[in-house]
Amino acid sequence: MSKYTKIQNYSLRDIINILGDEAEYGTEFYVHYNKELIQENPFPFPFRCSNTGIMLLLHGKMKVQVDLQTYIVSPKDVIVFSSQSVIHILEIIEPAQNIGFVFTDEFAMTNMLNYEDIRLFRLTELNQTPILSLTEDQYNIIFDIMTKMYMLNLSQSETNLFKNAKAFHYFNLLALEMMEIHRTGANQADLKNSRKKEIIHEFLSLLSIHVRANRNVQFYADKLFITSGHLSKLLKEATGNSSREIIEEAVVMEARDLLMETSHSLAEIAEILHFSDQSFFGKFFKKKMKITPKSFRDKYK
Repeated sequence: MSKYTKIQNYSLRDIINILGDEAEYGTEFYVHYNKELIQENPFPFPFRCSNTGIMLLLHGKMKVQVDLQTYIVSPKDVIVFSSQSVIHILEIIEPAQNIGFVFTDEFAMTNMLNYEDIRLFRLTELNQTPILSLTEDQYNIIFDIMTKMYMLNLSQSETNLFKNAKAFHYFNLLALEMMEIHRTGANQADLKNSRKKEIIHEFLSLLSIHVRANRNVQFYADKLFITSGHLSKLLKEATGNSSREIIEEAVVMEARDLLMETSHSLAEIAEILHFSDQSFFGKFFKKKMKITPKSFRDKYK
């Protein structure tokens, strides 16, 4: 990639438009299934997508560059594009067919059951490649889930209530299957990163326990018997996000659960999460979720 090539920034809606889909999709997640073989590259120039994406290659072969690393994607390969990564489809080596799922951070934080799962989509396992090669059984499972989500988008007969419920369950099922596939592959990898992975898993476990009361990086570093600088470095390498961003994301998910699953007032939730007051909590939540806590509760509870 030439240093003079301008990198485009694409939103989820931009991607839908480029792919030429006419169906009505939501603004939080989108499934594209090209049933005809692709021979011409729909994205000939590098771009940065603000959303996370998962693409399953059904047929053909492609050369793809992710953050300046080049990969050959073959049938039954899943490639994960983390949000804000720079993607460049260099070549359609053989006419290709794929199904892909793109979702916003807001969709993930609203619908993901377990915090550890959301980190998977950002490659927290310190994998050396964003590509997973699937077995026949794994391929069939992932393809089936993605196809169901695709058909859900197209359906005009279901109410929004049923659509939202199905999208929620399909998304979490996909997360669980990807987690299992990912960990199976990780078990077969070089063990040189095993201590780093162990630290990250311990951090996530501690975060799920203490996040309501403690948002201090040093607190978690002390629990892990490492320096805060070392913990921050590991998290940045693994996820591309700072330790502060990761902790804040976990706080948002706690707030989300309290808003949807309890009858606590906003002031009580602010206190539970150790915010100084309801106003500060509201500003924090809206900045992260692009919606006020009250509007979020009204929409999703």
